[in-house]
Amino acid sequence: MKSFKLDNEPKITSGFTMPDDYFDSFTDKVLARIPKEEPKVISFFSRRKTWYYVAAAVIVMLLFVPIYNNFTTQSNEVDAVALEDYVTNQATISDEEIANLLDQEDLEKMKLELNLGEEAMEDILINNNDLEQYIID
Repeated sequence: MKSFKLDNEPKITSGFTMPDDYFDSFTDKVLARIPKEEPKVISFFSRRKTWYYVAAAVIVMLLFVPIYNNFTTQSNEVDAVALEDYVTNQATISDEEIANLLDQEDLEKMKLELNLGEEAMEDILINNNDLEQYIID
């Protein structure tokens, strides 16, 4: 193979010429052609993001409201039926202990006011035939 050296071979000219100091003034010419004010760009994704945020907020609220209501509506008061069952099933609690635990307000709630007139009592006695059976026994 023949040795090849670039410096010894004749050079081919491209045929294109460039004016002197072309690249020195090139940036100034390009910047002069670019408009000073940039146009306002509105992205489609920015509008979609707001709708995504709104949808996410609505979903969070729909999930949060029932959970919040569930925790806030649980009362610390004992159900009256459960309390009555507990008291009746506990043989170790006496009537005196129960009376000591009740406040005056509780006692007022337990009072029955039977202000029956004579006519109402007569109607009850006439209409209820089993009363005689209870009185005799």
